[in-house]
Amino acid sequence: MEELEEIHSRHQLRNHQKPTPHPKLRFVLNVIFMVAAIVGVTWYFVADHYTGTIIVLTGMAFKFFELVIRIFKL
Repeated sequence: MEELEEIHSRHQLRNHQKPTPHPKLRFVLNVIFMVAAIVGVTWYFVADHYTGTIIVLTGMAFKFFELVIRIFKL
């Protein structure tokens, strides 16, 4: 019974957390990351390994920037 109350209280805390101030920016950064990941992996296997790796790493930079915005709530 106590476990259920603890789970319920954690769920309540999660629902009352302050939302991020820039959800649209985070969404756009995530879309850029996903597109870069798909294009980069495709490019890696179809064409040049070096260029595919650069495309994937560029996408990861966008994901890292989104992570910083999410963690620090900028």
